[in-house]
Order: sequence, then C-alpha cells, then structure tokens
Amino acid sequence: MTIGYTGAKTPPKPGLELLKTNKRTEILIHPGVNFLSSVGCINPTKKVSGPLSDMDFTESRTRVIALIDDLKTFAGGGFPKSNGKRIPNASVVVEGEPVLSTESVESVLEAVAGDPNKGLPAAVFQKFAPRPASGSKRTIYDGYIGAFTSHKGLKTLGDHGVCNNYDRLMHFFAQAAMETGGFTLIRESLSYTTVAAIRKAWRSRAAGKTDQWIEDNLLRKPQALGDWAYGGRMGNVKGTLDGFNFRGGGTFQTTGRDAYTAKGKLAKVDLANHPELIEDPQTSLLAACAKWKGSGCNAFADAGLIKKISRAINVGNANSATQANGEADRIAWHEKVFKAVKNAGLLG
Repeated sequence: MTIGYTGAKTPPKPGLELLKTNKRTEILIHPGVNFLSSVGCINPTKKVSGPLSDMDFTESRTRVIALIDDLKTFAGGGFPKSNGKRIPNASVVVEGEPVLSTESVESVLEAVAGDPNKGLPAAVFQKFAPRPASGSKRTIYDGYIGAFTSHKGLKTLGDHGVCNNYDRLMHFFAQAAMETGGFTLIRESLSYTTVAAIRKAWRSRAAGKTDQWIEDNLLRKPQALGDWAYGGRMGNVKGTLDGFNFRGGGTFQTTGRDAYTAKGKLAKVDLANHPELIEDPQTSLLAACAKWKGSGCNAFADAGLIKKISRAINVGNANSATQANGEADRIAWHEKVFKAVKNAGLLG
C-alpha cells in the first residue's frame, strides 16, 4: 500500500508499506528521511561510500517514486487514489542481502583510527561479534550496534568516561558482549527446560534442591523461577512478579527493582513502573554506563583488572571472592575485542 505519497508536502515523502512479510509484521520502503527509521526499512539509494555515509534524499526519493509509478502502471485503474490503501495483486521481490564491502569497512576504520572519542565502528563490532544471519537475534543485534555507534550513544559513553581511551572501550564492550550473548539478548528468558541449566545458572541457590523439586516447580515456569531466583532481594518483593518483571535486561542485563528504579531516574524513564522499557537500546546503554562508572570500572580498565570489572558488573562487588558468572568467558570476549580493535589499526 502507499504511504504519504501526496503533493501537499514540501517535498513529498513517498513510501510503500509491505505487509505479510513472514517474520516481520511489515517493511517500509522510503527515502530515509522524516519517516521513523528502524530495522525493517528499505531505503533505495545509489552506492554510498561507507556505512556511515549519508544518502542523497532527492536521488533516493526519485527511486521510491519510480517504484510507485511502476506499480501504478501495473495496477492501472486499480491503483488506490488515497494513502494507506492496498495495491491489488502487487508484490515486491528483494534479491540478495545487504553486505558491508571491504572498501567501506576500510574507509570507516581510516576515518576513526586513533580517536576513542568516536567509539568503535560497526565494522569492528562485526569482527568480534558477527551479525546474526536473520531473525529476531539480528534485529536485537542491529538495535544494540545502532545505539553504540549513534551520536546519542557516543555522548552517553563519553559522559561516563568510557570513551577516554580504547582500554575502557574494549573492556566495556567485552562485558556487554558477554552479558548479551554477542549483542543478541535483550531480556533474560527464565524459561528453562533442563534442571542442569538451572543448576549451572544458580549453583548455590539450587544446591539445596532436588532435581525433582526443580523440575516440578521451576522448569518452563518463568514467573515462578523469577520469584525463586530474584524474589526478596535487589528490591524485589517476594511472592510477587517482581523477580520476573525486573529480570536481567539490556546492555549489562540490569536486574532487580532497585537497579531498574535507580537507572530509570538517570535515563529519565519510569523503569520502576515500566521495566519493559529497558529493552530500548539507548536506555539500557545509559543504565550500563551508570553501572560501569559507579562501580569504578574506568580505573579498573585503565589498570587491566578484568576480574574486578567482571565481578563489579555481574556480582555487584569488584572485591568479591565469588567469581562472576562466566568469568573465563568474559576474559575470552576481551581477547576477541582486543584482537578486532588491534587488527583495525585503532591502537596505533
């Protein structure tokens, strides 16, 4: 169906909305300006010099109008006379998958080399945490990377001292990659299907429970598991849905009513009453940066104290004798990030 294709606007902003797109609810084809842009949009354009390049709106608009005119010729008298109406028997075929060319990667890396204030370019993230091929994980990944590389995201990182040097950036994103499964997890599921997985995730808490008890009371019962795992602590009220509602979410998997409330105030978002808003990548990035700075992780990163960083982020106490969950994996993630940043020539 056509969207916004009128001559009344200056300039008119034509668009096509594609419905019944299987895994997506819809896809919007538009020139890439003054529409809500998001994952799932297609912006026809001539070849751009790199992933950070701006499109030529006028040229892109011409391409969208050409698509609409082609459909208009196809539909003849059946073409709708107003916006938001279906174009009968019309279809759009998109062939191939967008790729990041070697030339564009090199141009981006050259543009930001030696300047941590510009963060890590998207091309570097893809080197240590590859973009999923498709599906919901890809959507989540794109949301995170978009937030990390946007002007707003860079300001958040800069305001909290994370962009002061590459050591801080590398440690920060190593922790973020670990917490989010390579930037593919937005909320903790809590829908466990095996006793072994629950015992691995909550070793001490599960130690006093039999396998049968865990199976009967916690398997495939995310709300019950949330109350068992998180109820009565971190500000969560035992016997309520707090444990589930305030489960891990976002860049550092913020957990617990107290943390949601505090980070919400910083982000000027009511996370206490709307914990689902932690799923917004920009909000979760701000929450993560607040956690990072408040835990003294900038100084730990400068000194290379990755175990202290890991325990500050995951355990809540940098000096804890208890290891962070997946502490060895966090170290491995840092090695991946370091290799990607070094190979990109950002360390000089």
